[in-house]
Amino acid sequence: MRGPRRLACLALFVLCGLLVSGCGDSPDVAELTFRTLAAPGSDEYRVLERVLETFHKDKASRGIRVTLVGDRQKLEYVLRNLIARRSADVVEVRAGEVAFLASRGAVESFPAHCMLRARECHRAAWRWGVLNQELYAIPWAARPKLLLYDKGALGRVRGADAAPPRTWDELLRVAARLREQADEEGAEGVYPFALAAKRSVDLGRHFATFLSQLGPPLLEEREGRWAFNIDHRAGRAAMRFLLHLRQSAPPECVVSGDKAALDQFHSGRAAMVLAGPEGLWIDPDRERQMDIGVARVPVPGPRAASRCDVGLRYVVVPAFLRGARKEAAVRLAKFMAGEEAQEIVREGVGGATPMIPVRRAVLAGEWYRRRPELGAFAAALDHAAPVVPWFAWEGKCSKDWIGGLHSLLIQYGEPGEQKVNDVAALTQTRGDQALSCLHTRIGHPSATMTLGMSIVGVLVFIAVAYAASRH
Repeated sequence: MRGPRRLACLALFVLCGLLVSGCGDSPDVAELTFRTLAAPGSDEYRVLERVLETFHKDKASRGIRVTLVGDRQKLEYVLRNLIARRSADVVEVRAGEVAFLASRGAVESFPAHCMLRARECHRAAWRWGVLNQELYAIPWAARPKLLLYDKGALGRVRGADAAPPRTWDELLRVAARLREQADEEGAEGVYPFALAAKRSVDLGRHFATFLSQLGPPLLEEREGRWAFNIDHRAGRAAMRFLLHLRQSAPPECVVSGDKAALDQFHSGRAAMVLAGPEGLWIDPDRERQMDIGVARVPVPGPRAASRCDVGLRYVVVPAFLRGARKEAAVRLAKFMAGEEAQEIVREGVGGATPMIPVRRAVLAGEWYRRRPELGAFAAALDHAAPVVPWFAWEGKCSKDWIGGLHSLLIQYGEPGEQKVNDVAALTQTRGDQALSCLHTRIGHPSATMTLGMSIVGVLVFIAVAYAASRH
């Protein structure tokens, strides 16, 4: 009997070992929080809800439950929470923010097996998540901004088969003809262009896109410091073009932001607008529908390379995460770059497609070939503009230089050369002053202070604990 008992015990031991080893790569039930840039209730937020619903049903989840939280927080606040270990378990960020977070040790690099999943995404997407050959952010979606135009409105001035404007001069000629028609038709007239501008970062992004068509990025590093590219030939040319567009906008312009500009376009008040794929969807309850065309952002001349703001989205995992929660967060991030989640991004929700997937196989699929307007957004990833450093949109820096652009649009009537030069010089000076304390090796002063205060807090805690132990 002793032999069979030993065999039974051995079999039981082996079975338990197999069970343990089989569950070794699976965390226990993990409760995660995922913070997104999307506002609750928006189409982008609803797409993420669908992605998470599918993730919960997938075998990769294995007991992981994810709570979605929507909030457009500034990067500085996100960093402060990461350092204080109060952040969500998975955080959505923009392309220009990845290097900043990684350089400060705020986010964890992903395991090597995730690099393959990231490489399956479009090269313009995955490369911004890689630093020193390590993957710090996994791409999952993009929101390219292209030229949307009302085919009917343009057809009245260019002919039914006319192509959309491809260059700045061509766009301004079409705008002049549309403006003449609008002035003749009065309240019923369709103005050429809806422009976001009221001290909005959307205005800054428009300017950065137009400037990138000429070659220079909005900001570049010079001798260890960041500086704007405004007060020189390319910067002034982009300003001049922006002011011409302002002259083509409806009288109630300049509107507050991209959403207000898109509303003007959808209502038929303007014939053209820079917008993302969400601009193709019009509420079916609207009285006026339109046939919308999509084209690349116009360029300065016929030989210039077209570029656009592609609005890449990434997910990162905080460096302080450990154990089952970290493993669960990595699985979620990896899932979001996979085919199943990317197909959900492609389909959108309720007829609206607010984003474009970044997985190469999905972008090259039949879906986009049969839908040329959406296909134009998918192809936009091939001509992405340089990603603008995150601090261009933050705090005083943003207010100073966007305020200068706003002054050009509001205070000056005609785009006189001297006025353009004056505002370019003013905007350059104010912007560089705001950037003077932002060294590439140090980072944002408030972020540095946050890190310093965290270290001081730890030292004070140790001192207090030691003093208490002596009594």
